Amino acid sequence: MKIVLNPIIKKELKIAFRSKKILWGLIAYEAILIYIFHRALLILRVIPVSGYQNFFSRMIVPLIMIAQIGMTALAIPVMTASSISGERERQTLDILLTTCLSPMEIVFGKVFSVIVEFMLYVAVGLPITVLAYVRGGLSLWTPLLLFVVIFVFATFLGSIGVFCSSVSSKSVTSILRAFGLHFVICFLTCMPEVMVTGVIRGNKHYDSLLFLLLNPLVFLEEFFMLSLSGYSLFSGDQFGSFDSSDGFFTKLLAHGPLWCILSGVCMLGLSRLFMYLAARNIDPLKKKDNKIQNE
Repeated sequence: MKIVLNPIIKKELKIAFRSKKILWGLIAYEAILIYIFHRALLILRVIPVSGYQNFFSRMIVPLIMIAQIGMTALAIPVMTASSISGERERQTLDILLTTCLSPMEIVFGKVFSVIVEFMLYVAVGLPITVLAYVRGGLSLWTPLLLFVVIFVFATFLGSIGVFCSSVSSKSVTSILRAFGLHFVICFLTCMPEVMVTGVIRGNKHYDSLLFLLLNPLVFLEEFFMLSLSGYSLFSGDQFGSFDSSDGFFTKLLAHGPLWCILSGVCMLGLSRLFMYLAARNIDPLKKKDNKIQNE
């Protein structure tokens, strides 16, 4: 059976793989991870044999994970935020819209061509992560789960980037809007919890925590908590144990792995919404209909 690949993804990947930039990018990505791992081992050698050494040994993998997620947070918005606006600057967007591809297929191709390219970097970095796992003693599934978490996080950031790119005429403006929108989403999803616990109901949460399902920082923090300690973020002293007065859904969902899975699904759903809005913004037929309605 022949697999039909999105033409945008095929074109972008061909251009990327024929360029020397991807080779230098892979070398730089690996060099950063190797440097972090090497420095961690040097520090570990000078620590006396004690509980501190075991603790720091377990911190090697999180350091590698944080470095990979940090590079994802910096690279994906920059790479996707210039996808549509770059076509406008080169005056090729109108030509692209005359092809047989629908606006949604164009947006999908722009987002996932960047994600596929970046996940190659993550895959190349997996041996370093596994090597850190051997030294750090965490779960064998941690590097594999990290790959899935980065994919979800990259899809979320990529959809924000392509949406900002669809409403911007300049790539620089689009990049700034992408980082700004990411900050706004993180801020707004925390506000219901802050308002309920800090202003209205004291230490009662009710179902205000459910907005945090759309918060990528909480999603990542919960993943790190489960990977490092096996405990959920919502079972610590900050939240305590939940009862029925904290909200039925909060009590039902605040159980570590289930929260991570649902948060990932919600972030993918929000990513789909951003890609739909981006496709609507570049669709010339939608613009024509809106113009007629305004007249």
